[in-house]
Amino acid sequence: MPVNSHTRQIIELAWSRILGLPDCSITEAAGSPPGSRRIEVATDSGAQDGADEQIATFVRLYQTSVLYGPRWLLDAARDVDDEVLALESTMIRLGAGHAARSLGESALYYAEDVPEIERSGSVAVSYEAADAAALEALCPADDVTEVGLSGLDATFTLVPDDGSGTPTGDPVAGAGYEEWQGLIGHLGVLVRPDVRRMGLGAYAAAIAMEEAFTEGLVPQWRAALGNTASQRLAGTLGFELAGSQTTVLFTQ
Repeated sequence: MPVNSHTRQIIELAWSRILGLPDCSITEAAGSPPGSRRIEVATDSGAQDGADEQIATFVRLYQTSVLYGPRWLLDAARDVDDEVLALESTMIRLGAGHAARSLGESALYYAEDVPEIERSGSVAVSYEAADAAALEALCPADDVTEVGLSGLDATFTLVPDDGSGTPTGDPVAGAGYEEWQGLIGHLGVLVRPDVRRMGLGAYAAAIAMEEAFTEGLVPQWRAALGNTASQRLAGTLGFELAGSQTTVLFTQ
């Protein structure tokens, strides 16, 4: 379901801080006339402490967009519509002279309600980092790298259980969140390949969402372009599509 205006302002505040903007920048831009809602952040202007000039990202959030990158990219993109600029092919084309390489084009989702969770009697939830690491050892390296489960700020790993607290097998799935700016809980989910499509990922993610809400965080879901399974899971969990993020790396 759609997030309310207060939650939306929290999301906009978080992204303003992530992108080095004054707190109200994105919220205020949303009230500007259409055609003037893109914010530019020059990473080579000296105003952004610690900015990496080799990274550029384009974030669309509700009615506002932010292009974060070197001045030459901001100039080249100024007359490009947001819908077109959000394509990784466009960002790569604009950065071709600097050997641009895509770091991903993803959809951004947010939620403000906890999904209903029917507690399982066959798996227990472990909060131990060791169980998250054990799950990673049973999953493909690419999935492990993408999710980074054991490195998240909070993890919730599903371990088969006999109902009395005694483990009966290896971890099957896990989820967690990384805290962004003390406002957003960015979720990640990892499921063992042999037990996928059994609802374990959704169950683990719902637990992570519930815990994020408890900590006062707005859950965020990011689904890569073309990852229909991730997009479907976002819908199952009650996330609302709010925008997108496209990021490139300049190697020259």
